[in-house]
Amino acid sequence: MALTTEPLGKKMQLRSNHGIVDGKEKITARTYNDVRAAATDQEIYDVAQIIAGLQKPTLEEVIKHDLSLLLSI
Repeated sequence: MALTTEPLGKKMQLRSNHGIVDGKEKITARTYNDVRAAATDQEIYDVAQIIAGLQKPTLEEVIKHDLSLLLSI
């Protein structure tokens, strides 16, 4: 059976390092939904850097989630 995909959108997740809290490294994640499906990796990364510049914790990772609908044809 052949498949086709239909892009539904993207999500961007930022993981930030808050340093050592109670003897453990504290990492938090914030996910931003409704990223334009046509957004390039560079655009997503640039926006993540801008958001990170507004926050106090250090940005550790930028993760992109692609959402697609799989359709049989």
